[in-house]
Amino acid sequence: MVRYLPIGNGRLLVNFDYDYRIADFYYSKDLSENHSIGKPFRFGICVNGKFSWIERNLVEIGDYLDHTMVGYVKGKFNDVEFETKNFVDIYSDIYVRKVTLNNLSNEKKNISLFFHQNFYIYGNNIGDTAGYFPEIQGIVHYKGRRYFYISSIDENGRIFDQFSTGIKDFEGLEGTWRDAEDCNLSMNPIATGSVDSVIRHSINLEGNEKINLYYYILCAENLDSIEKDQDKIDYRYLERLESRTSNYWKVWHEKEFVKLEPDYLSFFKRSLFIIRSHVNDIGGIVASSDSDILKSTRDEYYYVWPRDASIAAYSLIFAGHTATARKFFEFARDVISPRGYFYHKYRMDGNLASSWIPHIYKNNEIIPIQEDETSLVLWAIHKYFKKSSNVEFISKLYDSVIIKASKFILDFREDNGLPKPSFDVWEERYGIHAYTVSTTYAALKASSEMAREFGDSDYATEFEKAAEEMKNAFEKYFYSDSRGYYARAIIDGNADLTIDSAVMSAFIFGMKDPRDKKIESSMNHIMEKLWVKGIGGLARYENDNYQRIKKDDNIIGNPWNITTLWAAQYYILNNNISKASELIDWVYKHAQHSGILSEQLNPYDGSPLSVSPLIWSHAEMIITLIMYDELLKKNRNAQHF
Repeated sequence: MVRYLPIGNGRLLVNFDYDYRIADFYYSKDLSENHSIGKPFRFGICVNGKFSWIERNLVEIGDYLDHTMVGYVKGKFNDVEFETKNFVDIYSDIYVRKVTLNNLSNEKKNISLFFHQNFYIYGNNIGDTAGYFPEIQGIVHYKGRRYFYISSIDENGRIFDQFSTGIKDFEGLEGTWRDAEDCNLSMNPIATGSVDSVIRHSINLEGNEKINLYYYILCAENLDSIEKDQDKIDYRYLERLESRTSNYWKVWHEKEFVKLEPDYLSFFKRSLFIIRSHVNDIGGIVASSDSDILKSTRDEYYYVWPRDASIAAYSLIFAGHTATARKFFEFARDVISPRGYFYHKYRMDGNLASSWIPHIYKNNEIIPIQEDETSLVLWAIHKYFKKSSNVEFISKLYDSVIIKASKFILDFREDNGLPKPSFDVWEERYGIHAYTVSTTYAALKASSEMAREFGDSDYATEFEKAAEEMKNAFEKYFYSDSRGYYARAIIDGNADLTIDSAVMSAFIFGMKDPRDKKIESSMNHIMEKLWVKGIGGLARYENDNYQRIKKDDNIIGNPWNITTLWAAQYYILNNNISKASELIDWVYKHAQHSGILSEQLNPYDGSPLSVSPLIWSHAEMIITLIMYDELLKKNRNAQHF
């Protein structure tokens, strides 16, 4: 299920579902805990005794507001217009929803808003408590060191007037939210176990009258902090939070230098927001906060893949946001293994995450990695160094990451200069892969340049030599003269000639010139074979069955945003503006209205598949749009002279 309007500050991240209900509520110092796991927090309205939960059918607009990380939702019910502005304060751990109610009729309206809390603290519904605390005039959900205080206040200083707590998901009880549907709440003061809660805020509006109110959830690790922070909250305080959060994100965008057409520029800014919302305070960049995939896989994408995170960091660097990327490199320094490689994926707190990559393969002990993940960290660090010239920061990574990982790469090679086998970028096959060779070549070149900058001429020479040997071996072993394209892998000594979009890594990471005839021939095969019939977009590889809707010989695979953007980058590098624009436009048109990009798409109707958002998709969009902008500028300058 698509997630809309992710908003966060590095410790608190909130996602909305299709009906613009809170669906994911992540909160902790390292942003590693989801306290709602896809279970919705409902929002209801009652006008003159007529009730409705606010869902997609009542919503006219759902979008980011004015290029800020403020989610805006607008709709109408029973002649009452409602607008909500949703934000997470940039400094304090509080989620706020500002609601503006506008009576569109000439009649007086008795309006009640219902705010439902559906916490699964620490990701489960065992042993939670939800209770009304009269001394602080709010509902508190808590368990362990997680406390969530809920209240509301309108511009006249009135707070909510009714509440209820109760049991959910047990012995047929759906939850306290059902109590709201008669427009009144039972006032049950406390519940334990699997619990939820609702508060009601009532307002009388004269004809054509308008009013504002704030609903908020304050997060803390103990009750003392809740009481201390709650004491300073009033309507004016929440107004200040709204203003400073909005202003922060406007200033954050001042670093932008692209001069794109309005639609593309808006898409560019949203992608930056979405990536930034998925970065925690210790530098972890999560692949996706969409927890809905838990329903089908019993696992999720809420992990730090070093590959995805490195590309996301590079996109931020490319866009001028180097400080955020620097945090990720500190994260990488803290989690790198003693032998100098990065494991498959990590939790947001830096601990190892779940993994399906084995330590034994075909009865042989192996290193459980995808080597491209180690290589891309080095590549991204070098991109940061070139952009920032921050020698002092790089010096802190030099021995602990750059030399350490580069020495591992040197040791992890076959006699012919190619990397030893590891798992591929798609996490499916064990062998020596084109993507791994390309990214590892780029890492060695990057490390060589950084070693030279630091006066380590021996390392610089050694890394450069290894890179050239790897490049030459790729040419020798991967290109098929008879087929006219590069193999995607060497597996058990044999070339795997399945046409695979990952071969584009050869020019993306600088191992091959994009104008090389062999690259041109390979790209012709990729575009011809992997372009999805009907809806368009580029599949990963021939007969890709991951997340397939149904067996269909006419569909080569699901289209992916990443692969389509890789192709756009190829045409940009070859100065083909029209083709690049066509591919960028395809991705743009298949995004959600709020700018969210999924991992892949349904090949029949273009709806999102797998997780959404996928941070890698947004990173590739940022990279592609900057490259596209640079090409347009270059061509304009050439025409001028």
